[in-house]
Parts: sequence; C-alpha cells; structure tokens
Amino acid sequence: MSRTLGKHPLGFPKSSRVVRSGDFTQALRRGGVAANDCLVVFALPRDQTSPEDAAKTQCRLGVTIPKKTGNAVVRNRWKRLIREAYRLHQMELPTGFDYVIRPKKDVQASWKLIDKGFVKLVGRAVRRSQPSSGDR
Repeated sequence: MSRTLGKHPLGFPKSSRVVRSGDFTQALRRGGVAANDCLVVFALPRDQTSPEDAAKTQCRLGVTIPKKTGNAVVRNRWKRLIREAYRLHQMELPTGFDYVIRPKKDVQASWKLIDKGFVKLVGRAVRRSQPSSGDR
C-alpha cells in the first residue's frame, strides 16, 4: 500500500517541520510569544532563521513537549493533537514563519482546548514577532 500523504495539500512533510536544534532555540529566544489556556506558541519570521532556505514563504512547525508533561504516551498524544490542529488549519496561518508550540504546565491534552483558539493564538504570536510600528 502506497502512502502519498506527503503530496497531499494537508500533509505534514519533513520540509514543513522545524527539526534543527538551532532553529528551535532561535524561535524560543527571538520569536513572538502568545499563550492561551493550554498552549504556548512562539513565532519567528523565516528570514531570521537560516538564510540558505529556499522556501521562505512556507511555514514550519516544531513541537516540543517537556518530560515533566508526563510519560511517553501523554507526550505523544500532545504531539499528535498539536500536529493535527496545525495540519487542519495550516491554510489559515500566516506564511513565512517558524512556529514552535508547547503545552502549558499542568494541563491535560484536550482536542477541544487545542483546536478552539489555535489560529487566533498563532496570529497573536505572529503579531508579537513583528517589530512594533508604534500603533499601540
């Protein structure tokens, strides 16, 4: 059986993932941050990450789940739910950013909580990653 999910418009190929440790670190240190009841999102424009990237307009997702969150089963559930929310809403998200997402401390993984404000939360992180233009 052949899997062609990588070519599907809602797939999650490796080119759509933040995989390098340095990219995670840059997003966490220099990216705009926003949080809601269950997630913390860091957004960093792609032109600030690695200049050798050809596809600057594509957004990438990185998921980091601390070991304090729970055992491997709990951490993998978080990853699956966050990736699914990203996969379903990726057409609504601003392009050209690296997004690093992690759960808030002491929160149970819930699809309703994750999906509820995902796009709004990412949008807020993107706005905070932009240099202030004096409008606030």
